[in-house]
Order: sequence, then structure tokens, then C-alpha cells
Amino acid sequence: MTTDIVIADMPAGSEFARIGAQWAYDDWKETDPSDDIQWYLNVYSESVKDPLSLPISLAAITGADELVGVACVVSDDELPDANEPGPWVAAVFVKPEYRGMELGKQLVTEAVRRARELGHTDVYLYTRHVAHWYETFGWERVRETLIHDKTITVMVNRT
Repeated sequence: MTTDIVIADMPAGSEFARIGAQWAYDDWKETDPSDDIQWYLNVYSESVKDPLSLPISLAAITGADELVGVACVVSDDELPDANEPGPWVAAVFVKPEYRGMELGKQLVTEAVRRARELGHTDVYLYTRHVAHWYETFGWERVRETLIHDKTITVMVNRT
């Protein structure tokens, strides 16, 4: 495994986009059954149209030109009972063999940085199982709720 990994804009319409969309869909289909792979592809395509607005789509790419992680920032993550204004970090995924290398933290941190560059002070996300991990780098729990009978934790990263 190589450690030279770059966080870059997701190249829309690429094989990376198709792989990332499949990963995100597979990882979140239990809590977001109305989403499909095309939803993620649309986010990736929209993100390249105007770099000065949302959405933002990120890809973690090795020096060997392998996609190993993805993350997005969207204005609305369509959480059914959300009163939080957004934006939302969404669809974070790191290939299992690259976990534990702080790659997820790098993706999320870059997503937040870019959202802040666009003028957003508070950035939100929701997670099923790793709220404690997000807390290790500055995220705070807002509330717990159910989505499609699955417990999730809504979190915020404040300036």
C-alpha cells in the first residue's frame, strides 16, 4: 500500500466517479433507500460546474492512480426530520484496507475547509456508527434520531 495519497476534486464522469458512487450507495442504502447510484453521480457532476458553490465532491487518490476514498458536501442531505440548516458532509467512504491511516479524517477536514471557504460556519453530518470517531477531531453531537428504523447521530463542526 502506498502512502502518497492526494485529496482532489472528484473527476466527474470518470471511472473514479462510478466507483465512488457505488461505494457510497452500498454503504448508505440501508438508511437512504430512496437514493440510487445516479444520485451520487449527479452530485459529482454538479460539483464541477461551479467551484464557488455546493456541492463539493472529493476523491482520495493514490500515487498509483487508485481511488481509495470519497466525501462530499451538499446543501441538503435530505434527512427527514432535519432542522439543521446545512451544509452537510455526506457519503464519506474509505476502502477498508486504507482505514486507520487518517484518510477519512483528511477527507472530512478538507470537506469542512472548503465549505468554510464558501462562507459556511457550521457544517453538519450524520453517522450510524462512528460518532465517537468524529468527536476525536472536533465534531459535536447534536441529537440522535431514526431514519428508516436505523439510529443515526447528527453532528456539527462549528468555527
